[in-house]
Amino acid sequence: MAPWFGGSASLTTEFIKANPEVTKKYIAAYARGVELVRTKPDEARPFLKGYTAIEGPLTSEVPLAAYTLHSEFSKSDIAMFQKFYDLFTDKKVFDKRVMVEPMIYKA
Repeated sequence: MAPWFGGSASLTTEFIKANPEVTKKYIAAYARGVELVRTKPDEARPFLKGYTAIEGPLTSEVPLAAYTLHSEFSKSDIAMFQKFYDLFTDKKVFDKRVMVEPMIYKA
């Protein structure tokens, strides 16, 4: 019953440092999108078409992702996320261990 964080909205450290105001706007816009999915899922569902491989009537049937903002990760979420990444190391997808916590934005 581990939480699933199947994707990410990512910015490089270089971009964040070079564009702090744009970064703030990006995060605010992303947070508005998360809020839309959480509070008005029927309004958000049509955006699955064209932005995912989900098309047609299936857009009203599939479960929506539980988007998690950088400020919402708990220590146990990060630990589970680390276990997921460690699996990739164990299976030789990554050639060395990738640490999750330092990659999570802290504003």
